[in-house]
Amino acid sequence: MILDFNKNEDIPRINLYKKSKGIMLAKKWLPELNQVEKFYLIDSLEDWRKVEEEFPPEMMTVRCDCPRGLDAKLPSGETFERARVPEYIKKVKSKVPDAVIILEKMKDGSNERIHTQGGVNLEMNIGKVMRLEYVGPSFDARELCAAKAAHEAWVIPWEDVPFMKDSAIRKYKVGEISHVDYIQTARERLHFLFDAYPNQRAEILRTMPTEFKGMDIRVFRDIRDKVVFPLWEKSENLLRDGLNNFIVEINIMQDGRLVPMEMAVQERFKEKREHER
Repeated sequence: MILDFNKNEDIPRINLYKKSKGIMLAKKWLPELNQVEKFYLIDSLEDWRKVEEEFPPEMMTVRCDCPRGLDAKLPSGETFERARVPEYIKKVKSKVPDAVIILEKMKDGSNERIHTQGGVNLEMNIGKVMRLEYVGPSFDARELCAAKAAHEAWVIPWEDVPFMKDSAIRKYKVGEISHVDYIQTARERLHFLFDAYPNQRAEILRTMPTEFKGMDIRVFRDIRDKVVFPLWEKSENLLRDGLNNFIVEINIMQDGRLVPMEMAVQERFKEKREHER
């Protein structure tokens, strides 16, 4: 099985899978921010051999998924050299035989995981409240969607969302991590990055901040202007699509690009957090 998100006839089958549907929703509702150039859903090493030459040898994003309705604990997605994909496929299939593999070719620089400005989980409960969680540089939304860390958080009443100014970064803040707890999350992130990039340990250590300084106001403005406001304006259409309460998982690249990785209903993320504990 090879399903391609650039083929309209494959979309209904792609949407039968949990994470894959979230990727399709992000592409649909935030098209201006889409950084995915190529997306295949495969279920075997044989499928991989048919498409591997379409992906860059240096770096690619590989994730795994399972059909909606199947309760399974899946390995985390990874970004690494193309040569490691067969190993990843074997690991996934050994744990969950019915799992499928998501292959993504991202635009240059948009799958970076060491040099980042952080990650965001944006939860919109239409008509009620918006919640924003953030992790800082050298992190990404992985920690947020797995409930491993949140360095800063804000809660904004729905009626105030379209009037957010720069002052909202202080006015609506509900929490910030302590230095001691930040150091613990940094240690855990280092172990994750060391495993993903074993030949870049020195670079990872140089890059990881030793303290958390809060979200940069420029990042806050971009999230507000390029994600929050556009989704708020589409709220009636989102409701018609059954999306009254959803989360958008966003990575923030070093150059400031926002990369929506997934958009899904809250139950999907609750399930994911429970599996990754």
